[in-house]
Amino acid sequence: MIVEIVVLGVLGFGFSVGLVMASKKFTVTADEKLEKVKELLPGRNCGACGFAGCSEYAAALINDPSLIQGCKLMGDEEREKMSELLGVESKKVERPVATPLCRNGSEVKFEYKGIKSCATASGIGGGFLECKYGCLGLGDCAEACPFGAIEMVNGLPQVNINCTGCGLCMKACPKNVITLLPRDAKLLVRCHSPEPGKVVARVCKNGCIACSLCERACPVHAIKMENNLPVIDQAACTACGTCVEKCPRHVLELKFRGTSPT
Repeated sequence: MIVEIVVLGVLGFGFSVGLVMASKKFTVTADEKLEKVKELLPGRNCGACGFAGCSEYAAALINDPSLIQGCKLMGDEEREKMSELLGVESKKVERPVATPLCRNGSEVKFEYKGIKSCATASGIGGGFLECKYGCLGLGDCAEACPFGAIEMVNGLPQVNINCTGCGLCMKACPKNVITLLPRDAKLLVRCHSPEPGKVVARVCKNGCIACSLCERACPVHAIKMENNLPVIDQAACTACGTCVEKCPRHVLELKFRGTSPT
């Protein structure tokens, strides 16, 4: 009986030691993997992935590798290494670019003297512009951009080559003036008011009045009017500029082909 007890005790001790050693081994492996994941991340802590910073995002990736598409800043090489490390398929991520949808020609309802914040101004009767879809121009988008990709020029956001397509500016805009478009988009629509043309004509000198001249003028049928706004088939568009010339409100704009994405 004593022998059996001793044997069981020895076996129990042995199993305990084995479990402790295995636990340490796996912990070290997990920690090393986490550190490798962190090394492959850009370290900008921009929050565009939905997490507070790169460290939190790295920990989430360990548990759910499908979140790898969440980071817009990783280069193709880093993403490929990350995919291999996490055991998932490597996919190239196309970075969109922030694109303003307003040319700011709205009449003013009242003089605003409050805090320089679009969100604050928007909370006062929907804002100080007659067009409830117009850019308020107080720079919440520029403040939200962690990469310095937006500057306010004459009350409108201008996007430069530093744009990563993270979408933080879009989330910060209370008027949904900014959208994300593919970098190879050829034609831009600088209005997003779905109001009927007669309403837009009354409140804004630059807004789309849904006249459909652009749709009828397009030789390749790349424009279709929906909700009183032109919708562009970027794949079909040839950037011929015919629609731009026909638009009486200058709502359509060929994408600038210089150093700036917009």
